[in-house]
Amino acid sequence: MDVYWLGTTAPPVGVDLRRASVLGETEDDCLLFTDSTAHLGRRKTGSRRIYLVCDGKAPERLPGTILGAIPRDAAVVSAISMLYREMRQSFEVGDMLIRSLGEKDRTIREKQRLMIMDSRRYNAIIRNANDLIFILGPSGKMTFCNETFRQYLLSDGEPFLGRPFSDFVVEDDRHDLDMAIGRGFERGVPVRAEVRLQLLSGRTGIFSLLCTPLEEEGRIYALSVIGRDITDIRAMQRRLTIQANDLSQMMNGLAHELRNPLTVIGAYIRRLEREKGDMNRKWEQALSGIYSSISRIESMIEHVERYEKLVRMEPACSRVDLCSLVRQAVQEIETGVPIRMQVPEGLHAFCDAGHVRVAFNRILENALQTGTPEIAVDISRDESYAYVAVRDFGPGVKDKVQTILAPFYSTDPMKTGLGLTEARIAMIKIHGDIEVVRHADPGAVFTLKILLDRRLKARESS
Repeated sequence: MDVYWLGTTAPPVGVDLRRASVLGETEDDCLLFTDSTAHLGRRKTGSRRIYLVCDGKAPERLPGTILGAIPRDAAVVSAISMLYREMRQSFEVGDMLIRSLGEKDRTIREKQRLMIMDSRRYNAIIRNANDLIFILGPSGKMTFCNETFRQYLLSDGEPFLGRPFSDFVVEDDRHDLDMAIGRGFERGVPVRAEVRLQLLSGRTGIFSLLCTPLEEEGRIYALSVIGRDITDIRAMQRRLTIQANDLSQMMNGLAHELRNPLTVIGAYIRRLEREKGDMNRKWEQALSGIYSSISRIESMIEHVERYEKLVRMEPACSRVDLCSLVRQAVQEIETGVPIRMQVPEGLHAFCDAGHVRVAFNRILENALQTGTPEIAVDISRDESYAYVAVRDFGPGVKDKVQTILAPFYSTDPMKTGLGLTEARIAMIKIHGDIEVVRHADPGAVFTLKILLDRRLKARESS
C-alpha cells in the first residue's frame, strides 16, 4: 500500500512518499506520482495508478497510462495519497468480508451435509432398531412409529397416524398406561410402564415402555416412547421363581426326611452301647465313626435350615452403629486368638443390623478356621459405602472367589461349607457385597461392602 515518487526533482515538501529512480522499483499495484512521462518509457505500467505532477500548465494530451495531471501542491498530493490508502483499506476489508462470508458459507454447507448424514444415520437406526419407537400426542394418539413397530403390530398398509396406542394394549393394562402417559405430560419427567400388547402374530407380548417428554417453548407437546420386548425375561423370572420355591421346599423336605431316620439310628446305637458287654475295640471304632457321620449330617441339616431361615428373613432397616455392632460381635465369639481392631467412632449406616451381624460372624468364623495366629478388623467408609474388613494371617485362598462363596465349599471335610454362602446372601439382600483379597501376603482379607443408606438404593430401584 505504498505511495511512490518517480522523477528527477524532489517531491512536494511535507508529503510522505517513497522515492524510486526507475519504474521497476515500484510495486505493480501502487500509487505513483511522477514529474515527467519520460520516466515511464515504453514499459508496461501494469495496475499502477499514475498521476503527472506539473509545475505549470498540464499537457493537453496525456498517455493512456496516466490517470491525470495535478499541480505540484503538497495538499493535493497528500489528499490523493490519503484517498488511495483509504480506498485500499476498504478493498482489503471487503476482500476479508468476502472471504469470511465464503468460509461461513462453506461451514454452513458442511454442517448441513453432516446434519443430513446424521439424520439419515439416525433415521436408519430408529427404523431398524430392535425396540418399538413411536411418538404419542397428548391424547395418546400416535404421530410416528418405526419399522419394528409395524412388524410387531401393523399389517401391510394399515394406517397408524392418529390411532390411539391403547388399541394395541390388553384391556386390563390400559388404565396403567393412561396413568403413565398423564404423568409424563403433567410432570415433564420420563416415566415407565409395563404393558401387554396384542401382537400381529397372535400372541401377547410383555413390553417395558420408557416415555420421555418432548418440550418446545416451555410446553410438552408429545412423548417419545421406546418399548422393549421383555416377554422372555418375564418368563425366565417366573421360571426361576418357581425353581427357587421348589428348591426351598426340597431343602425343607430333605432336612425333615433326614432328621427322622438319623434320630432312630442314633437311638439304636446308644442302645447297643449300653448293651455292648464284651464288645471289642473294632465295634467301638465303628460306633465312633457312625456317631461322627451322624453328627456331621445333623450339623449340615442345621446349617441348611439356618441358610433357609436367613433367605426368608425380611430386611428391617434402621440406623445402625456399625462400630458398636462389630465390637459386640467380637466379644460374643470365642476366638482364642488376639484380634486387633481399628474401628472409628460414630460410623452409622441405615441398613439391617441382623443381616450385617450374620455376614460379619461368618467371615470372622472363616478367618478363625484358617489357623491364623491373629486377626485384624478394620472399618472405613467412602461417600456411599462402609467397609468392614476381616484379615487373617493364614495360608491365603487358592481357589477363585466365586468357588469359595459357593454352597458346601470347604477345605475341611468335617465342615459344611455354608458359612461364606450365608455371608454373601446376607449382603446381597441389603444391596451390599463381599470383596475378597485372596493373597494379602500373608493371609486373606474378606470385606463387607455395606450401603450407607439403603433408602437411596430403594428410591433408585423404584
